[in-house]
Amino acid sequence: MKKLSVLIGIIIAGISMSGCGKTYLDINTPNPNSATGATPELVITNAITVSASFQVVGPAPTDFLNGWMGYWAPSGSYAPNNTDVASYYQTNNFANGMWTTYYRNLEDYYYVETTAKKQSKPFYVAMAKTMKSLLFGQLVDMFNNVPYADAFQGTIVIQPTYEDGQKIYEDLSNQLDSAANIMLTPAAVASASSDIMFNGDNASWIQFANTLRLRLLMRQSQLAGRDVYIKAEIAKIVANGGGFLTKDAAVNPGYANNAGQQSPLWGFFRTLTNLPTSGGSADYWRAAAYSISTLKAYNDPRLGKIYDTIGSGTYVGNILGSQSNIPGEGTSSLGKGLLKAVSQNAVMLSAAESYFLQAEAIVRGYLPGNAQTAYEAGVTASFAYLGAAGASTYLTQNNANTNWTKVSGITAQIALIIRQKWIAENGVLPMEAYADYRRLQLPADIPISISPYRNPPTAQVPVRFLYPTSEYNTNAANVNAQGTIDIYSNKVFWNK
Repeated sequence: MKKLSVLIGIIIAGISMSGCGKTYLDINTPNPNSATGATPELVITNAITVSASFQVVGPAPTDFLNGWMGYWAPSGSYAPNNTDVASYYQTNNFANGMWTTYYRNLEDYYYVETTAKKQSKPFYVAMAKTMKSLLFGQLVDMFNNVPYADAFQGTIVIQPTYEDGQKIYEDLSNQLDSAANIMLTPAAVASASSDIMFNGDNASWIQFANTLRLRLLMRQSQLAGRDVYIKAEIAKIVANGGGFLTKDAAVNPGYANNAGQQSPLWGFFRTLTNLPTSGGSADYWRAAAYSISTLKAYNDPRLGKIYDTIGSGTYVGNILGSQSNIPGEGTSSLGKGLLKAVSQNAVMLSAAESYFLQAEAIVRGYLPGNAQTAYEAGVTASFAYLGAAGASTYLTQNNANTNWTKVSGITAQIALIIRQKWIAENGVLPMEAYADYRRLQLPADIPISISPYRNPPTAQVPVRFLYPTSEYNTNAANVNAQGTIDIYSNKVFWNK
């Protein structure tokens, strides 16, 4: 399928303004749009808009994660092949767009941080540190070791070395700690118009930084000998007194029904006339049968918000890799709880995820509190986001897949938390579901593709992405030093 570009106008604008200094990605390419005099306020607004545009559906292969995690499956209108989502196949071109887009977006934040320091604008320093930590964390999650400290040195370091993923994570935790503390200072103020996520609210940025930090720490829960470090870092979060997110960290720069200005998920599935994209994403990506059957089995009211019905009023899904999937509109697409409006917010980190992270941390003994309360708040937040009713009834039904009181023991409690987190991330943040699946092998029953084009035939969900062709062309010595990468066995550092 020829993939649609998501918010392409915004992304192009973001890349053209990015900058303000060259990175190793484009060191030999003149930049006629360089905005060396751009203010931190201007650049941060555009940078966050760009970041929001690729959390759910782009750049490629972000949309593939929705297929791998059992949310979506290709329509039978498209013939399966040996390079589609169901084959699990990767070349070094597979994640080239993701790599380049992330680093150019990170260049924006590097510029904001360094310029805001010079101009004594601490609020923007803290914003940039937080957003850099979000994106670098995701790069490590996808590629493991990546260029980090040397990545933005321009002509000083044309070919940056790769740094150890765990060391990067540790520094990101420190950066988030610094960001939260900066936001606590009286000098950290900003105009609401320059903050399209929290409207200049310091307390919300502190919660966002704290929650991102908790995400990074919980990623490392399966590493041997890491408990002492995790507990110590979480104690620092608790000490700053800011707490965790209780509302979505959501972006809205003024999405509108114009080319390049639609909210990302809406623009991926809808045209400017508010119709499904014909011959594009809405035709290719349909509901997965696995997700529909799971929601039905749990008597989950969110089913009708996550997916729509077909003409007969029933929910129908496809199977990843099947040679006999139902074409086009014969299967369900996304529902109105996800496709709300052209101007809907773009979620960077959800309140539901915040609560589920806290619930897991409490169960593991890392964080004080009541795990059941946090778990139920996570489910309730997911219902609220989707506009579904009946959370209380759902949580008290006689079902061990929903009711906290029906499970016991750490293993069962964590499985319940991750199952409900998986539901909450459907159509919101598939990267988080992918991380949990690799880290914990949960949900345990996510089906493997049945495609005859799996390469090799025994292939499972890849545990990482390959380094991109652009690195082998421009930074060969450093990327080759990472060795030969196998997408099925060379795990990222926290996936043990």
